[in-house]
Amino acid sequence: MFRTISLLCTVLIVSSVALPQNLAVRGSVSLSARQDVAVVGNYAFAVGSNSLAVVNFSSPQSPSVVGQVAPGVGTLSAVAVRGDYAYCAGQGSGVVVVDISTPAAPDWVRNVQAAAPIVDVAIGDTFLAAATGLNVTLYGLSNAELPHLLTTYGRAANRVIVESAARKIHCAGPTGAFELTWTVSQGNVTISETDDYGSAEYTSVGLGGDYVNYVQNLQLSALTRNTYSLAGQYGAAAQIRTVFSGADFSLIGMASGGVEYLRQTANTPQLVSSAQAPGAINGLALSANEQYVLAATQSGVTVFESSPLSSEPQPPLPQELALSAYPNPFNSRATIQWQAPLRQAGELRVFDLLGHAVMTQPIAAQATGIALDFHGQSAGSYWIELVSGDNSEAVLHVLYLP
Repeated sequence: MFRTISLLCTVLIVSSVALPQNLAVRGSVSLSARQDVAVVGNYAFAVGSNSLAVVNFSSPQSPSVVGQVAPGVGTLSAVAVRGDYAYCAGQGSGVVVVDISTPAAPDWVRNVQAAAPIVDVAIGDTFLAAATGLNVTLYGLSNAELPHLLTTYGRAANRVIVESAARKIHCAGPTGAFELTWTVSQGNVTISETDDYGSAEYTSVGLGGDYVNYVQNLQLSALTRNTYSLAGQYGAAAQIRTVFSGADFSLIGMASGGVEYLRQTANTPQLVSSAQAPGAINGLALSANEQYVLAATQSGVTVFESSPLSSEPQPPLPQELALSAYPNPFNSRATIQWQAPLRQAGELRVFDLLGHAVMTQPIAAQATGIALDFHGQSAGSYWIELVSGDNSEAVLHVLYLP
């Protein structure tokens, strides 16, 4: 595990973040496994095994399926919505176009074939990007019911997201994360790769604020949008299946059914709240007012409510207490670091999951990190608490796998 996963650190800020959010399950509707979901108004459009289901969540405690269409194409793995149409990733059937102008009676329109099976779709303005195991394909939507091919770029992708204002496509691929930019000149569209990061496989991507967020197994990597350099990382306790990012936050959905709300007002994403769905999370979407989170799960669709824990902004965590660990998971020793020298001396404490203190280390003023040796401890999760002399504190979750 140490050799294959570079970083896993769940950062829980004890000092409150400004306007933290609380996630709570409000209702669920049972369906065959749903792979992705998009939201317009009070309707969630959830795709899965040969169907697009329309779920009305105007009563979040009792969401209901109000319409469904089965195009006869097998599994639909992703969905993006624009106006009266839903565009679905139809694998070998290409882009599957569905008329959703009447939510209670969605209607299949056509399939638009591609050179390789389409696994993901994303929309920005009048452009639709599709991810395949062969390339990234860009379509135009000037005729909304008939996407027309504009250009392709020959690198495989698992997931894509469109930044329409900059005419960029951010791609999570089997050989790294990368950014594409397209230009239009005299009716001709060209596309080129303008940045990339890493060579490992990334399985999901989210775009919000200053960051592009990429998922690799248990880890979320936040890249600075303008430079594609690593800003910070967050590690979850279970495999991350999907990420949805907003202006200063991200939502991650996990194979365990957990959904976590991460604040991204600093380089290191900070855990604020979490909740549990009845099935593994495959896709996430957010209502326009950011009050409801819709999750496509192995059991159907679950509605979460995201509400402020406090109406008063509270002081952010001092930057020097934004903790990280490397490596993590680890098999013997881990180095715990913080962003800047402590102004006052403090103490670092290690607790097991039962709350028993198993290690205590004094921290000198001006220190920026400390190495910990876990030999003699049992394998598993531990909480590391750093308390400085100015009464600031932070907690870090690490995983010891000897």
